[in-house]
Amino acid sequence: MQRITVLLGCVLLAVTIGVGLRMARDGRMALPPAVTLPPDAPLPEPKAVTRECVTHARWNLAKLYGAEGPSHRFVSVTPVTAQIWKVRGELLGLKNGRVTLYLYECLNGPGGPGVNIHPRPSGTP
Repeated sequence: MQRITVLLGCVLLAVTIGVGLRMARDGRMALPPAVTLPPDAPLPEPKAVTRECVTHARWNLAKLYGAEGPSHRFVSVTPVTAQIWKVRGELLGLKNGRVTLYLYECLNGPGGPGVNIHPRPSGTP
């Protein structure tokens, strides 16, 4: 009885090692390709306002969605009044290895910037 148990254990070990070696040879155990994101877009004028809005949008992205936004692109920067600017842009958010596009709109007012951020609906360009 002990011989059969030892023999079955050895066969099981050999099969496990063989399957692992075959998977490694076929590349099925290879790591997925690394996610690379484009560099940040340059800050348009007024740079202080756009920098503050991007910083606030990234903070809100982390707070609301638990994602980091390492790459952004501006869509538009328009003056609302002489002191208030409306900044619209996109953040590429990274969470658990998945990349999601988040649209944001920022208004810098007297009390600081206010940001509305949400993921882009799937199926839209």
